Amino acid sequence: MSASLFLSLSLPLFLSLSLSLSLGLTLTLSLPSDLLAAPPSTLIGRYTCALESSGTRYPAMPCAITARRAKDGSGRTLWFRKATGSQRIEGWVAAKEDGFEVDGRFWCPKGDCAQPVQVRFVAEPGGFRGTLEHDQAGPMTIAMRKK
Repeated sequence: MSASLFLSLSLPLFLSLSLSLSLGLTLTLSLPSDLLAAPPSTLIGRYTCALESSGTRYPAMPCAITARRAKDGSGRTLWFRKATGSQRIEGWVAAKEDGFEVDGRFWCPKGDCAQPVQVRFVAEPGGFRGTLEHDQAGPMTIAMRKK
């Protein structure tokens, strides 16, 4: 009996593994792309985050991804926080195939700019680049670099 193994990777949709036997049987396993994400522990660390909005680039400020267990039973274990500067963000992190997403809130220590946000960070050389849409400030980008 002969067997052959084929592995095909189709990003970002699915990972498919097919095993064909001479008996004519085929076994196919498909995994959602979320399962292909980098291990969440590789995201933990100290970073700098520089926001840019309407052509203004704000100075890089400390930010971090830390291990923290959600108390709501959701199983979330990573927390993002940028808690310095005039614009701040915090929220839960979900690792993705090419980066991560933050589901949280945006706020300003001076002024009324608070709102829920979802930020999508994509890996790039030297770190990540995030994008979000703010109701008052419009589109914003965040350059995130590992310290």
